[in-house]
Amino acid sequence: MRRSILSISILLSCAMAFAQSHFSVSTDHPDALYTCGEEAVFTVTALNKENQPIREGTVTAILDGFGGKRLDTQSIDLAAQNPFQMKGSLAKPGFLRLRVNGDRFKETVWGVGYEPLKIHPGGSRPDDFDAFWANAMKTAEETVPLDPKVTPVPEKSTGAFTFYRVSFATLNDRRVHGYMTVPKDQTKAPFPVQVTVPGAGCGNWANQVNGSPNRIVLFMSVMPFEPDYDQNKVQPLYNEMVKSLEARYQTTGYPSSGIAESREAYFYYPVILGINRAVNWVAARPDVDLKRFTYSGTSQGGGFGLILCGLNKHFTKGAIFVPAITDFFGYKKDRQSGWPRIIENQAENNRPAAEKNAPYFDGVNFAARITIPVRVVVGFADMTCAPCAVYAGYNTIPAKDKQILHGIGMGHSVRGEFYRQLGDWLSKD
Repeated sequence: MRRSILSISILLSCAMAFAQSHFSVSTDHPDALYTCGEEAVFTVTALNKENQPIREGTVTAILDGFGGKRLDTQSIDLAAQNPFQMKGSLAKPGFLRLRVNGDRFKETVWGVGYEPLKIHPGGSRPDDFDAFWANAMKTAEETVPLDPKVTPVPEKSTGAFTFYRVSFATLNDRRVHGYMTVPKDQTKAPFPVQVTVPGAGCGNWANQVNGSPNRIVLFMSVMPFEPDYDQNKVQPLYNEMVKSLEARYQTTGYPSSGIAESREAYFYYPVILGINRAVNWVAARPDVDLKRFTYSGTSQGGGFGLILCGLNKHFTKGAIFVPAITDFFGYKKDRQSGWPRIIENQAENNRPAAEKNAPYFDGVNFAARITIPVRVVVGFADMTCAPCAVYAGYNTIPAKDKQILHGIGMGHSVRGEFYRQLGDWLSKD
């Protein structure tokens, strides 16, 4: 018995040590940018928890074009080589991706760009794209009273601002819900405005909403139910909604539901129109400074940044972080499409209809309408909102004042330095 306990303890200790093993990756170009046809050299070191090279075991390294077929796969014996190198290139604009994994390691992803400013969307823009959305907005205004509901939330208010629940009617018998904060000292009016749509999910962002004594803040959810500070209250509503949508539309998750039925049945259709109306309602307030009307959002919220900054002319600046909902047709160019990979998530028999309707919601087509100053952040190792999809959206923006910030080695997250930098930029007149 003692021997068994000792053996188990040793195995557990080893497992804990290996669990903290990791890979360090670098490339021969520190900026991770290459010209087409140029060879990129990845140098990988497998390290233990003390950041010392590991001298035993085997790991697998895979190169691909961020989707599509594999370009190279190697099994690396760490006893023979650590660090080791992987080399590859792309013949056309895109991103080359390295994935390294092993039994002792969490997979590490690293990406490098090949002339990314030349990446084009995978699909084409419908000729009636602008007319479709102009008619949709007109229909919403003419057929559905806005019915704004604004309810103070005393427990969330402070001496500096008042916190409100807000909701607005939209098409398909839906409402859009969110929060708004307004500074109490109206002698400082008019106030700048910041609009945000959160990342995907049921609304656990509710407790992260912060007000300001110097600006009006509008947070709008995409969910058809009110957000709540208690996650346990909204999680069952979210689960039931997703279950119902998946059963009805034979797809995965809410962001892909309804697109094969019609443009108007797509989940985001009434949401886009509803949030657009909410923005217009805020812009009509007498205490708003229309010269300082900004947007900031991440992931799903980043995708809505492309949509709203292209659709609504009240915005004066936009900060768009690792945007989703863009380049739905990347797969047609043998690369990863943008989240939620709306075509690939359809049942096979629904794909032709989805391909017909999806362009009307592709962020690249809204981006083509953006003329205000914008800043975009892209993660070169983002497996959710692939850098090729982000660049496809960025490259279609015609605004003269635009920049894209590179998160080298950054997955589907945003480093604090980017939030700080672009937060400062949004605040400047």
